[in-house]
Amino acid sequence: MKKSLHELLTYIWIPFMMGIVWYIFRDRHDIPLAIMTLIAFSAIYTMVRLYFAQKKWWLLLTIPPIIIGLVVYVLVRPQGITLAINGQAVTGSTTSFTQGLVSVEPPPAADGKYDKDTIVTLTASASSGYDWKSWTATSSDTSNPTTITMDSRKKVTVAFELRSSLILNNQAVIGSIVSFTEGSVSVNPAPGDDGKYSKDTIVTLTASASSGYDWKSWTATGSDTSNPTTITMDSRKQVTVTFEPRFRLVINNQAIIGSSMSFTEGSVSVDKTPGDDDKYAKGTVVTLTANPTSGYGLRSWAGTSNDTSNPTTVTINSDKQVMVTFELRFPLTINNQVVTGSSANFTEGSVSLNPASGTDARYAKDTTVTLTASPASGYRFDHWGGDASGNANTVTIIMNSVKSITATFKKVYTLTISVNPAESGSVSPSSGTHDDGTTVTLTASPASGYRFDRWEGDVSGNVTAVVINMNSNKSITATFKKVYILTTSVNPAGSGSVLPSSGTYDDGTTVTLTASPASGYRFDQWSGDVSGNVTAVTITMNASKSVTATFKKVYTLTISVNPAESGSVSPGSGTYDDGTAVTLTASPASGYRFDHWEGDASGNVTTVTITMNSNKSITATFVKISP
Repeated sequence: MKKSLHELLTYIWIPFMMGIVWYIFRDRHDIPLAIMTLIAFSAIYTMVRLYFAQKKWWLLLTIPPIIIGLVVYVLVRPQGITLAINGQAVTGSTTSFTQGLVSVEPPPAADGKYDKDTIVTLTASASSGYDWKSWTATSSDTSNPTTITMDSRKKVTVAFELRSSLILNNQAVIGSIVSFTEGSVSVNPAPGDDGKYSKDTIVTLTASASSGYDWKSWTATGSDTSNPTTITMDSRKQVTVTFEPRFRLVINNQAIIGSSMSFTEGSVSVDKTPGDDDKYAKGTVVTLTANPTSGYGLRSWAGTSNDTSNPTTVTINSDKQVMVTFELRFPLTINNQVVTGSSANFTEGSVSLNPASGTDARYAKDTTVTLTASPASGYRFDHWGGDASGNANTVTIIMNSVKSITATFKKVYTLTISVNPAESGSVSPSSGTHDDGTTVTLTASPASGYRFDRWEGDVSGNVTAVVINMNSNKSITATFKKVYILTTSVNPAGSGSVLPSSGTYDDGTTVTLTASPASGYRFDQWSGDVSGNVTAVTITMNASKSVTATFKKVYTLTISVNPAESGSVSPGSGTYDDGTAVTLTASPASGYRFDHWEGDASGNVTTVTITMNSNKSITATFVKISP
């Protein structure tokens, strides 16, 4: 027992004592209390050890006074609370760090402690190249100065952040304007007195080009294609601004100085006009429209984005030299008729033109004209001839000379196809128009639930394909018959068959069904769209029918007696439905007595019941009676 208590004191009390003292010293920063606690706990440990060594009870009486003394010391000693900033104990009016310092008002007492509930004001001052960012564990972590109430030991964190410089075209930004030969950049906001920005400051950059230049782009900004643009100062930034020069536009060796230019064969309208310096900013898109003199048309441009279009455009990315060429206009004749507007009309049809010819019934050279043939009723367009070819009703020609075109139309007849009854099938080809004298092969295809029966109207017969000659308008009807599906099945599968089997029949057809059982089965009944238990039944196909022939599994019961003529069994041999319970009774002949059953029955009573779940063979054995 003594040894156990000694180990308890050694391995539990001493670590406990040292842990309490270390907590007071490290976390409470109360050195006097740590010393008093160590002395009191050591004295208690010593008294207990002496008691076990000397067995004197009065030694234990010293422990309560020691504990009372420690409690009294804790209660009556002067109290104080410490303050630490970034893990550094506050001992005066300032606490310094690499990034800055914190002013403390009021400072702590000489022992580095505050009275309870003292309100302390903390003011952060950043070092050069840094800015104050935030506090943690204060009354307002986003304000500077901030305060803290010393109602317990406090651990405060102050955060400073770097300030970054902005370089524009390798030139450090030190104010609100940065100037270059080609232009200048306005900076908003300007950097601080140290030429730097606080972290994450958003700076707006606005480029202004000098005369003869335009702003082009930025690099390394929030949007390099926008002016103004922005940049976020989350580190040192290197930005480039690019300006570009302005250029002239010359047409047929004449510099553009206004909104139009005149020539012998026509004029050119200019949109957009150049600036006051008769130049364009780089990238400007200028639209040019040629206006030919009467008797001429635009032939082409040279040096534009699309030299065959009017209007056309030119992009000013350097000094540009553009040429415009005008040429004569030409007439267009269709079926020997000069086109004077947007259409040419004939007995068989008409031809529309896009664009229409001019008021002089001519087209400018190289004009692209779309011709669309529209046949009159009873005709179709067949083909183009002359200066156009093809059989599409729309054709395109280029008016680079006098043009003569022929539009040919063909007489057509209408073929009208119908089916009877509606939706009972289809005919291919369907209704449509065909050239006079065309041979057409019609094929009838029944819909589901129908069969083809015959043709009516301008053709007859009952074969599905027929040939007609389109020498007039034709009206033809394909007649179909409604058919229904007869579906037969047996239950269970493999138990028998039904004739005829499943098939399709005309509406109203009478069908006689015959059920034939398989070996080991007997016909039992019809179900579905017919009923009864005779093997042959007749149905009328006025709808789709589903019929099931149900057969019953049967087993053979074979009865014999031993010895022969020694008696009889009732009932005798026969067939029975699966599961039938059969009661057999043995009756001995004169001079015999029943002895026992053998085979698929056993026992020695004259009556026995068996269940017919398989073929059964049973023998009734009789014994001769002695006289």
